[in-house]
Amino acid sequence: MNINTIYAQDFNPKNEELLKDIAFIASVDQFENHKNWNRLIRKLERKSDADAEYFLEYLFYKTHQKLLKKYNKGTTFNNLLETGSYDCVSASITYSILLKYFDIDHSIIETDYHVFIIADINKKEYVLETTDPRNGWISNDKEIKEFKSDFLLDNSVVSLNQNEAVGSLDYGQPNSRTIYKEISLRELSALQYFNQGLIAIHNLDYKLATRRLQQALNLYDSERINSLFKIVAQ
Repeated sequence: MNINTIYAQDFNPKNEELLKDIAFIASVDQFENHKNWNRLIRKLERKSDADAEYFLEYLFYKTHQKLLKKYNKGTTFNNLLETGSYDCVSASITYSILLKYFDIDHSIIETDYHVFIIADINKKEYVLETTDPRNGWISNDKEIKEFKSDFLLDNSVVSLNQNEAVGSLDYGQPNSRTIYKEISLRELSALQYFNQGLIAIHNLDYKLATRRLQQALNLYDSERINSLFKIVAQ
């Protein structure tokens, strides 16, 4: 028996929307044939009938333990699968896929320099700060309010610095608050290309930057991606 066939049986999304989103992130084969991914799925499946809050906390920490090894700004989800390197974008993609797989309601929140996830169980919010393997699970209402206050819109800030990537580990700096919005998994995947475009600009590779920003725009027609694309593509 082909051992990959065994792995393929583990990750079998029933959610059609998730399958469509995955097509924009990675091939289904990458999931089906990835040992650590499917080991994680098997572990989570065994706990999925537990208390919902307990399971969500278990999912958060077990995912860091099994998949997310080292923070690396500007990495992609494919890099994460290959090496365990992650940033807030690729880590949030990971968690959103898992939450969709287990039918847990959640929102992906985009801010100026960071993204994070708010899960919802029985009308109670839980924050998944995906770049913090020790303290990124936030269930206390007061702590959630304090966490969100670092990102909520500040009307005194005139404009976003378009030349900063999404994925700062020190997400409180720089303290620009012009974006706070819920985005889709597909739009989140576009932010990978946006970040890759910024890296290409930094390396003075404007042809690659234009291509990456166009890929981002194809998935997410956002103001910041549009603005940077117009500058680079001139």
